[in-house]
Amino acid sequence: MNTRAGIDTPAGQNTNPIRARGLAALAEVTLGASAQRLIDRAVRSCGGQAAWIHRKQAEAHDLMALAQITPRFTVEFLDLRESLRAVATLEAPVPCLPDADGNLRIAPRALLGIRYPEEALRIPLPGFSFVEILQPTGVWHANVSAESVQMLCLGAQLPAGIQLKEIILMTYGALVMATVMIDELDPAGVLNPEAARWWQHHIRLAPLSRASFLDNPKAGEA
Repeated sequence: MNTRAGIDTPAGQNTNPIRARGLAALAEVTLGASAQRLIDRAVRSCGGQAAWIHRKQAEAHDLMALAQITPRFTVEFLDLRESLRAVATLEAPVPCLPDADGNLRIAPRALLGIRYPEEALRIPLPGFSFVEILQPTGVWHANVSAESVQMLCLGAQLPAGIQLKEIILMTYGALVMATVMIDELDPAGVLNPEAARWWQHHIRLAPLSRASFLDNPKAGEA
């Protein structure tokens, strides 16, 4: 299901306090009906103890609110049964394997598989625990594993209790090469040493975009 929250928001409701207060105000965003229906369906099968259920619902709201405030991010699927699981499209340039002439290929978007497990509330987890790049294949990025399962590493560890909105913003920064680790000898985030070495020699190409997460990608990536 493709959910662009907010297109059916009741007239007169303030659905975007973000411009005034930043992403800390995501909890105040009033979701459109289609987004709320997606959450309501997921909540009906939401499992776990009361505190975990409450946290998953709050994280799910923030996820949908992000989709509401920027066309860059679209939630396709949401599951709250055990871990919070989602599939989302992120409109952002994604580096892919160079062509036969050695020119970097760039995909216009990524399909993300997102997993937020309960243990993330209690303990730091490895930075590759949360986001998988489902599409495109052949991502050419030091912090994305070269195997068929393309996990994105966002650092050696992410702190206990990190919020999902922070993970999404970190994902955007990593994919557009605004924040990236390219030292293949540093275990803090490099999952593809060959790509890391390539980017060391082509760092002039980074970042792939200077646009912020909240910018409209249809206006063109700067």
